Amino acid sequence: MAKIILSRKKEWANRARKFNIFIDGEKKDTISNGEIKELELEPGKHEIVLKVDWCSSPVLETELKEEKSKTIEIRGFKANRWLMPVLYIVVIIYFIARVVFKIELVEVLYVVLPLSLVYLYYLTFGRKKYIEIEEI
Repeated sequence: MAKIILSRKKEWANRARKFNIFIDGEKKDTISNGEIKELELEPGKHEIVLKVDWCSSPVLETELKEEKSKTIEIRGFKANRWLMPVLYIVVIIYFIARVVFKIELVEVLYVVLPLSLVYLYYLTFGRKKYIEIEEI
């Protein structure tokens, strides 16, 4: 039997969500934040996709050889590492300026709007790129 090792990076944005592992169109398992899973498969070509809610990864085609293993790294989309923390910080700064210092910072919308649009893209049109998957 061939072995596939799935390694999911620890990330802040998707830490509470399990990704579903689909191999050749069939759900095989789930993988949590920071977890490493080993699955035994028949040698040959396989298509691997990870899904969470309505979002997924692109299809990764890989060929497994008898008694060999392949490692696959999984993580959320790259912008997600900085997108949500920056968005939260900007919103907090806005509310502190408004409530504590009584300052209207309409300019904050110029930062919040583009960040929100990037996130909205990955939840709609880019939903099949929400999870990154690559062979190492």
